[in-house]
Amino acid sequence: MTDDILDEVRQDREDEQNEADTGTVPAPFGDYEGHRVGHITAQDEPIVVDREDSYIRAFIDSSFRDDVRLGNYLRIPYPVSEEQDVDFPTSMLVGVINRLEYATVANITDKQDGGYRHEPGEQSFSYVAQIEPISTVTFNPEDDASFEQVTVDKPPKPGCDVYLVEDEEFLRTALRIPQEGAFLGHMAVSGDRIPSEESPLPYYLFNPNATDDNENLGEPAIFRHLQVAGSTGSGKTHASKNILRQLATDKRYTIEVPPEEREEDNVDVQDERVRGLNTTIIDPEGEYVEMGNDPTDGGYTTDFRNDLDAQNIRHGGIQQDPDVGFEVFVPQIEDTNITHNNARSFGIPFEIVRTNRQLLYSSEPPERTRSAINQTISRYFRECNDPQSGYGNPQPTYQEFSQYAEMLLDDADNSPITQNESVLIAARERIVDQYEYRRIFDHGTDSLTDLTQQMFAPGQVTVIPTDHLRGSTDRIVVSCLLAHIVQNKIGSNVNYPHIKGTPMLLALDEAHEYISEASDPRERYLVSNFQQAAKRGRKDKFGLYVITQTPQDINGEIRKQMNTRIYLGLERDVVESHDVYVPKEFKESVTQFNKGQMVVKQPDVRPVELVGLPVCLTRHDS
Repeated sequence: MTDDILDEVRQDREDEQNEADTGTVPAPFGDYEGHRVGHITAQDEPIVVDREDSYIRAFIDSSFRDDVRLGNYLRIPYPVSEEQDVDFPTSMLVGVINRLEYATVANITDKQDGGYRHEPGEQSFSYVAQIEPISTVTFNPEDDASFEQVTVDKPPKPGCDVYLVEDEEFLRTALRIPQEGAFLGHMAVSGDRIPSEESPLPYYLFNPNATDDNENLGEPAIFRHLQVAGSTGSGKTHASKNILRQLATDKRYTIEVPPEEREEDNVDVQDERVRGLNTTIIDPEGEYVEMGNDPTDGGYTTDFRNDLDAQNIRHGGIQQDPDVGFEVFVPQIEDTNITHNNARSFGIPFEIVRTNRQLLYSSEPPERTRSAINQTISRYFRECNDPQSGYGNPQPTYQEFSQYAEMLLDDADNSPITQNESVLIAARERIVDQYEYRRIFDHGTDSLTDLTQQMFAPGQVTVIPTDHLRGSTDRIVVSCLLAHIVQNKIGSNVNYPHIKGTPMLLALDEAHEYISEASDPRERYLVSNFQQAAKRGRKDKFGLYVITQTPQDINGEIRKQMNTRIYLGLERDVVESHDVYVPKEFKESVTQFNKGQMVVKQPDVRPVELVGLPVCLTRHDS
């Protein structure tokens, strides 16, 4: 065999090997062509990558000008260097179009009556896209065919081709979107799903857990708190039901065993355990009670359900889900009717005031009056614990407390509360025989404390509707509920360690009604508890999920702790409020969103536009 023939054989083998290697290169690297739309231009302006402001412009070919829009994601391959052993780019800059402009390249006069006399063609203008760099995605042919996202540290070369990003995994890597988690919606640009309507990119909320054995990846986003904000009619209830439905799973999380449980007799001493998530929803409008039932929407067809199953999207009424419990508990208040079927009623026990005396402060009392009220509350509960006392009642009630306080505060000369007559009268007027307190406390067979273990059970969605309540009654009842939950979740020496030892997501609809920049002491006390809860969420496995149409009204310290923000359509005055943190690139478009469009910003992930599912995944008739 001659040398020439041997060289040909070697060349054929190398070509075959190169073809085989190229076949393993994932798109958009290798011989993948993609949708080219133009090229990088340095005409008129330099190409700049800066630590603060970058300036990259692409000329869009006239035949592709209808294919690009504001918000499109583009990729720009860096040329192959001489040191590389491959014949295709292994590094690409990824950016987003944040400006599109026409500029004249011909002598055109259009500032005249009647407009153009001879309409110019596309060739008379240049169509230029300004690109904001996001990241660089690299591919190592000698590695395991995976992508890696790194920061942008150099500009693209003039004349480099520019392509629309069409590959899902490439885009996911460029934007650092989690590979799995709780489904929120599909990636979109101007309301259209991308890369295509037929094959959109699903977007997940980061949710590592013990069940998936990936807790080492970091903290679940739910324990770093979420805010969903949108104007009336924007679809925030629809969106929240779908999000909460995805979190209603059999996933379990590692949580510390409360010291109160470790100290009990006959309990194995352990530091940690795994438990399912309890999601408790405070439902002022009675809309979330429907989540137990299947959707009645005509779009919830067999084909649609099959498509959801193919994407691992959970759907259907939670009551029919074998992996998750679903219960509705309704606070029983005097002179109100409970209209929800299959709901359990519970009373608000006066016992809750023992550790939350601020619940009785309807307005800010003077200091001496406050002292008299506090002494009266303390003395009453102390005597309740004393079997020798005439008030030795293991189950304190407001009626008994009112009688006790009236007797204790009746006569300044004989009262153990050392205040003058006017102070005792002021204290008595605030806490004795108050009609609203009589209506709220101590009704029904079972109380909140009796049902605590059932209400806040692991692996369960608990809905507490308060749509039968109005005004201050509603606010007091919700304040009692939230105080009970928050104090037993983040406090020390808690009375109900079951709450402390269960991973929990507390969803609060119409949150601005309860945790605003409050003026009265009851609301300030509740806000203070929430501030502490927001700071300790990751440690205590306690997530807050607030739903509001006026995010600017949420207390500032709580609002700052909302690390995942979901914005549906908002009014312009809300967006322009300095207290609302809509990502700057979406400040204009969010005011024009259609129902179901949203902007999502979660920790360590670039803010993006999503489109939610057109059908609610549980019943949504309200």
